[in-house]
Amino acid sequence: MDLNGATEKDLDGLVEAWLGPQTPVAILDLSGIPASVLRILIGSLLRILYDALFWGRDLSEGGRERPLLLVLEEAHAYLSREGVGAAAEAVRRIVREGRKYGIGAMIVSQRPSEIDPTVLSQCGTLFALRLSNPTDRGHVTGSVTDNFEGLLASLPVLRTGEAIAIGEAVHLPVRMLVDPLSRDRQPDSHDPVVFDQTGPGGWNRSREPSDYRDLVEVWRRQDPRPSRLIDASE
Repeated sequence: MDLNGATEKDLDGLVEAWLGPQTPVAILDLSGIPASVLRILIGSLLRILYDALFWGRDLSEGGRERPLLLVLEEAHAYLSREGVGAAAEAVRRIVREGRKYGIGAMIVSQRPSEIDPTVLSQCGTLFALRLSNPTDRGHVTGSVTDNFEGLLASLPVLRTGEAIAIGEAVHLPVRMLVDPLSRDRQPDSHDPVVFDQTGPGGWNRSREPSDYRDLVEVWRRQDPRPSRLIDASE
């Protein structure tokens, strides 16, 4: 919509931009959205996707012909245990009714105790990685049958990348080790180097010339890559 209120495209152009490309994965990056509007925005996005695939379920573009899996990262930020907000309402509808229309959800969170219990109870398969917090462990254990409590008791001692899989995706509960991604595909989530004796890194290295203009620039552009390089020899 332009400043005069005229629309250049209808809703089909928006849905096609999300679901139409030939690439198998579409990423909607909402990391820069303020928390005060995040739940409303996510709820609106999920409602558009669900309604489109629900009403078009018998078309070639619908969910039955082209099933869609929604991966909800950092879900504890908008799927509160209280179950309030547009996002929680939309996700509850998807996990309860979406299977028969070709719409699924993957809930990803480091704090399962803060997730709406209704949402967790509808997840058919659980992949639990290392959890040391007893409240989080209890929430995960409570979402599966009593027969698996002994297996989930090992969650605090799992290695990095090790997980316990339980549910419809596996014939039997299994303890598994996820193969690490190649270096060029690993997420930018590794721990910072505090001290390194073998090379520059951490607080033991000489500091580069400081110029906080670059810091403010990447902040404003929402891009961690600076537009210019600083020569440490200057």
